[in-house]
Amino acid sequence: MSGGTQYVVAAYAVIWVILVLYIVAMGLRTARLAREAELLLRLLDDRDAAGTRDEAAGVGH
Repeated sequence: MSGGTQYVVAAYAVIWVILVLYIVAMGLRTARLAREAELLLRLLDDRDAAGTRDEAAGVGH
C-alpha cells in the first residue's frame, strides 16, 4: 500500500475504535439509568405500601 492509503486506513480504524467505545459507553450508561429507574420505582412502591399501612392503622390522622 502507498503511504496515503495507509493513513486513510489508519484514520478509518481510529474512527471505528472511537465509535465502538462510544456505543459501549452509551450501553453502560443506559443500563445504569435503567437500574436506577427500577430502584426508584421500588422505593416509591415501598413508600406507597408504608403509607397505606399507616392509613389503615390510623397513624397520621
